[in-house]
Amino acid sequence: MTDLAPEGFGPGFDLDDHVAVVGMAARFGQAADLDEFRSDRPAGAADATAGPLAGAHAFDHRFFGVSPRESAILDPQQRILLECAQHALEDAAHDPARNEAVVGIYAGGATTAHAARLRRQAAGSLQTDDRQIRAGTGADFLASRVAYKLGLTGPAVSVQAAGATALVAVHTAVQALLGGECDLALAASVTVHTPAGGSPGGGCAVSVLKPFRAALEDGDRIYAVVRGTAVGTTGRGESADEGRARIVRDALAVSGVEAGTVVAVDPPAGAGVTDTSPVAAAFVRAVLAVYDGAALPGGGAGPRRAAVSGSGPFGTHAHAIVERAPARTPVPAAAADGWQLLPYSAKSAAALAAVAGRLGRHLERAGGDEVLQDAAWTLQVGRTRHGHRGFVVARDHAGAVAALGGVTAKVKERSGGSPAGGPPPVVFTFPGHGGQHVGMARGLYRLDPRFRADLDACIAHVRAAADVDLGVIFDPEGEEAQEAARRSVADGRIAQLAVFVLEYALAKAFIRWGVRPAAVVGHSLGGYAAACTAGVFSFTDAVRMVLKRTELLLTLAPGAMAAVRLPEAELLPLLPEGVGIAVISGPDQVTVSGPREAVEKFVEEHAAKGLEVRLLKVPGAGHSSLVDAVLDEYEAFLADITFHRPAIPLVSDTTGTWADPDEIRTPGYWCRHMRHAVRYHDVLETLNAFRGCALVEVGPGATLTSLARRHAELRWSHPILQALPHPTDETPDPKVLLSALGALWVAGADIEWSALHPLRAPLKTSLPGYPYERTGVPVPAA
Repeated sequence: MTDLAPEGFGPGFDLDDHVAVVGMAARFGQAADLDEFRSDRPAGAADATAGPLAGAHAFDHRFFGVSPRESAILDPQQRILLECAQHALEDAAHDPARNEAVVGIYAGGATTAHAARLRRQAAGSLQTDDRQIRAGTGADFLASRVAYKLGLTGPAVSVQAAGATALVAVHTAVQALLGGECDLALAASVTVHTPAGGSPGGGCAVSVLKPFRAALEDGDRIYAVVRGTAVGTTGRGESADEGRARIVRDALAVSGVEAGTVVAVDPPAGAGVTDTSPVAAAFVRAVLAVYDGAALPGGGAGPRRAAVSGSGPFGTHAHAIVERAPARTPVPAAAADGWQLLPYSAKSAAALAAVAGRLGRHLERAGGDEVLQDAAWTLQVGRTRHGHRGFVVARDHAGAVAALGGVTAKVKERSGGSPAGGPPPVVFTFPGHGGQHVGMARGLYRLDPRFRADLDACIAHVRAAADVDLGVIFDPEGEEAQEAARRSVADGRIAQLAVFVLEYALAKAFIRWGVRPAAVVGHSLGGYAAACTAGVFSFTDAVRMVLKRTELLLTLAPGAMAAVRLPEAELLPLLPEGVGIAVISGPDQVTVSGPREAVEKFVEEHAAKGLEVRLLKVPGAGHSSLVDAVLDEYEAFLADITFHRPAIPLVSDTTGTWADPDEIRTPGYWCRHMRHAVRYHDVLETLNAFRGCALVEVGPGATLTSLARRHAELRWSHPILQALPHPTDETPDPKVLLSALGALWVAGADIEWSALHPLRAPLKTSLPGYPYERTGVPVPAA
């Protein structure tokens, strides 16, 4: 299929006939990574491979699951290629563990003396046999070892063309991609040569290639477009120069560009034809030149197109032409604004600290040149999830840098942790009446159009069904609207409906974000949101039930409630007639309710005796004897409700234990739910026995979060999180919410990251690679 060509690519350019470079890694000389190599670019390709190769005999064997003994057998080329291949995939924001794309690798190296030295060292030893030496040093196993260790499922092909290896690998990878053999391909070459008595030299380069159309559609950062490649051999009657020129013409013909528009990037003069690194370094420089628009050695402006040639013994030649990719569309400031969740991980606590430090320094350097949302997206979908995890939430680079700096210091003081097994079961806890306030969830309402649409739909239904306008509560604009919202929040009938619809819409949002509850529980009014989420009744019926329940409670005789610091068993004998227990929040945290006069008298008398008791500023007396007067009417009303068996297990706040799936779909259960005490301490005991579960308070405030965190055992063994801030907490809604999602991710949950970016499709970008924890590897004697 032929598309309109991207700007500057000329007519007839076909997206499906070209391949993009979407990731790179490089180690040459003293440059430990691509960034250091890039900063040294003005020195030219000649200096890149001339000096000793830093860290040639060090390796992070733990990261790759290689024993120290096997590490010593591996040729340094094998070790360095593994590390560079991992960094290249990270640079391309591709995680093989989560992405089902078929990834191939085409890689080659040089012939070294490592195997011969091992054999001399192993002579007469039974610890190392020749089979192990061949497997650890043979060039045939370069590509396959990387594929095995990194989980790549495509072709793993060794490419051996001496000085032309880097370009032959690129050419072979391009053909494989265009032929549909794989979806992503690594083209790599490595040389580590150790002269007798000298320091190791050489280097490694890995490019990640992808079909151009796919790269554009996936929002990849594109270093360059491979316009054309060619490989061939000097023919009979041709000189080496003539054969090389023919291959150049072939590549130009494939590319469809004029020779005069291409700037040559030459390997250093006199580079040996058996060393892969000079041409590999030249290819990386060519790609960076067209990507950065920087001048090449010798002066002149940054080229639009650059080309590299490489040759090997017996007349092997290869040529590759790369071109600057179309510029990304600038992100409007408004679209780039907003809170972002930046997750990161590592295989050890020390490495986790290093990851945070590297990321913070990168963001500090990048500043406004990199959209924070793109960095967040790259971390979310493009990095492997390791056992030790951390996250920060920020809305700008400065905030992210500050938060990462704080995390780094904190991580160094603790051993870190890792998720136990798979994702934790998540329990949604829905609070009851009491946390409502003007502007609750306003930040999320403005940020997430899907949440806004869900909440607006709920508001519209309530308006049509009950002639109640809840909309003004969530996002009032202007003093008049603020005053109307305050009146609505003070109206019990409206406030309870508002709490219910907010919790229902928020639960839908969590499920959309990938957090699906393994169980639900509510506290009093919250029980309706819990049951509705579990499928016990429909949203339409739930609205009717909440309306009727509230209307009946508002008809009750005047009542009052009081908090008492005393265990239930000790409190019961002290209660006067008509006053009963309404809520049990802890071992000695009890709320009593009943007729106002009786409750007020109880408080006055027992406070004088030294009992810790206080009257609560809440209207009415829920879960008290006063409710008896309306139970028959409520039960008759419930006969018209359609009940179902719950699709999600539900903990009953009436019994404190797992709800019977048949009982909870009867009118009798919901009458008892309105009348009997809320046994939330027993709920917490039940959840404490639900090993590994995480508790998320799905509603306004932190009432249930606070109760859970006061539980003697639960707080130490279960993540306890809130979705929205307390009414008195000025922390923005998105920060609290994203922090909850980040904590769930740290605990092992799988987040649907794309759902966190509803306003703009984010792009992938370059971020620092993994900070390997290398240890020295013994070098066999020459």
